[in-house]
Amino acid sequence: MKKTVSTFAIACLVVAPAVAFAQLPDGPGKDAVVKVCGACHQPERAASVRLTRDGWNEVLADMVKRGAKASDEEMVQLLDYLSTHFLGEAPRPLNINRATQIELEMVGGLGRKEAAAVLAYLDKNGPCKALTELKKVPGLDYKKLEQRKDYVVCFEAPPVKK
Repeated sequence: MKKTVSTFAIACLVVAPAVAFAQLPDGPGKDAVVKVCGACHQPERAASVRLTRDGWNEVLADMVKRGAKASDEEMVQLLDYLSTHFLGEAPRPLNINRATQIELEMVGGLGRKEAAAVLAYLDKNGPCKALTELKKVPGLDYKKLEQRKDYVVCFEAPPVKK
């Protein structure tokens, strides 16, 4: 139960914004997503990412480490809601702001020069808040990232609490 609770919190903070609140599907757990995830960011971020149940569990666990507050019952509701309405094949999204060159190549589908260009751009300009910001990266074929939007996000998560 502890792992489920912590994984649920991670999912709430990792995903990128995409859909308005009214577009979050109705169902058990929606209120928990709004309450728990909305404490740090727009809860609609979950609508842009598709993860496996294990992937959502890992994301939630990370969010708990970062300070997300939820009861065990709310964590179960979060995991059930996210894995029901935002289920996909990816075990976890790649956060472009924390990615290595190899991760950008493998998960992001970028070439070596494109991955290096993204890292240089982020180093110069700071973290991105939305994938569309990367359209400004010189030498990047943005369509590659756009095709992988279910697997990559731009999100500057709060630091892990120690």
